[in-house]
Amino acid sequence: MAITATRIDDYFTRYAATLTNFDAGAWAKLWAEPGVVVDDAASMVAESREALVQGLAMSFPLHKRLGFAAAGHEVLDITLVTEKLALVHVRFAFRDAEGARLSEITSFYLLRDNGFGLQTAVCIETDAAEKTRELATARGVELPG
Repeated sequence: MAITATRIDDYFTRYAATLTNFDAGAWAKLWAEPGVVVDDAASMVAESREALVQGLAMSFPLHKRLGFAAAGHEVLDITLVTEKLALVHVRFAFRDAEGARLSEITSFYLLRDNGFGLQTAVCIETDAAEKTRELATARGVELPG
């Protein structure tokens, strides 16, 4: 099955729902193994689904202190790299329980169609750390280490 804008949008709708529901297990199923996250400071490789679950679950207490209650997305651009790979520029918006926008981040996702669905192989974070620091400062939340 071809990688289409509709399939990509459906994928990120499910992805955002896992963040809204604080469901690290469902989120990890949307990732290939290993999963790679790259930003300006580091590259992180999660070798297994269990490592992906642990990594995301560790962030949930901070997300809750910051007031995250819902995530949404907007696909900004899609580049079909091959028949089975797509590079997607996506913006995630995070809202509080009243629906007010708390923050938004943009990232690039390399999605692979593995025959039974799309999965993230690589996520390139562009501004997540900066936006998290800004929100933490605005809300008086101390960031770990």
